[in-house]
Amino acid sequence: MNMSIIKSNQILNSLIAEEVFAVAQVNVTEHEKIANAKQFLDRVFPLNSGSHQDVSSYVVYYQHLLAFFADGSHSGLRQPKQFVAFGGTKDSPSAIVLQDQGCHVELNFDRNGMIGARDVANLEDIQIETPLNMVGIPESRSAASRHWLSLLHAGMPSANDTQDKLFTGKDGSDYNLKSIVNL
Repeated sequence: MNMSIIKSNQILNSLIAEEVFAVAQVNVTEHEKIANAKQFLDRVFPLNSGSHQDVSSYVVYYQHLLAFFADGSHSGLRQPKQFVAFGGTKDSPSAIVLQDQGCHVELNFDRNGMIGARDVANLEDIQIETPLNMVGIPESRSAASRHWLSLLHAGMPSANDTQDKLFTGKDGSDYNLKSIVNL
């Protein structure tokens, strides 16, 4: 691995750690957690125009992710290749998977969820694939499993601690992410 890749991975790992700790603060209100999580999306997965803060829905259009705003306008990602997969249907995805430098971020939507019912885009959670060495898991397990950390449901137990996460790739193929922990 060359030094530029190592340095960019260290920067990404540091960015993820900072974001996780900022968003998951115990004394922060739910509204502030959502705002901080969407600011994270704006920094790492920016839109061509507008902010994730103002998105009312996400739609998969062919192999692209489109974010729609309340006024009917829409925008794609500044770097379309960051969108890699989705769950549910293209016109109403239950999940969107984004990727930056090998690190996955999963946006989950649920209009009836604890958080999603109050969010304009029905965003229930954002889960970040954290570096295994950040959570004390041996690197040797990294090829088979991933560690996921919830930004909006920090500290809550998850029913799918060891389940595979199955999605549809943007090209229509199966997209499988293994999970070992979902905090």
